[in-house]
Amino acid sequence: MEIILSSSSKTRRKILKNIGIKFNYKPPRVNEEKIKEKLILKQIKPKKICQILAKEKALSNTKKFPDYLSIGVDTCLIFKNKFISKPATKKQAKKTLKIINGKYHILYSSVFIAKNGKKVWSFNDEARLKLYKLNNKEINLYIQKLNISNMKSSGLYQIEGMGIRLFEKIEGSFFTILGIPLMPLLNFFKKKKINVWK
Repeated sequence: MEIILSSSSKTRRKILKNIGIKFNYKPPRVNEEKIKEKLILKQIKPKKICQILAKEKALSNTKKFPDYLSIGVDTCLIFKNKFISKPATKKQAKKTLKIINGKYHILYSSVFIAKNGKKVWSFNDEARLKLYKLNNKEINLYIQKLNISNMKSSGLYQIEGMGIRLFEKIEGSFFTILGIPLMPLLNFFKKKKINVWK
């Protein structure tokens, strides 16, 4: 069974590649920000937005590749039940870091698999994280070291790297935090006897 990862995330591609999954990569044919803006205006809850984005990403490649399993994934940062978008600049990153500084927030990750325009499987997971109470000097130092290109694909903090130093507590799956609920996905492949290995 051929697989397409319908995601722009370098981190997700790296995870699947490193564990030996055989897959093709095609960026999703959706305007995430436009969809997100419409859903926020309709007062759709953040978790539901995340689920819809994962679904739209997966479905976007099934028309051109109907016989492939298309995997769409979306991860959202949620604070006080509000959607916090991925920062595009260091200025935005600093603002976001100050909002969640010293507080708990949720990283919610949704995965959706589609084939020939239809749902095959989906799963949602979340992790709860608490940042240390950082002073301005610590925030500025972290922001200075942030890699802009990594930030655009992986979000505000790269927890597999220097981002781990920001956190006092982490509750939940490491892979969910990285942007893909990996164990449930692998369990799905095993249960359905889908050979995804190189």
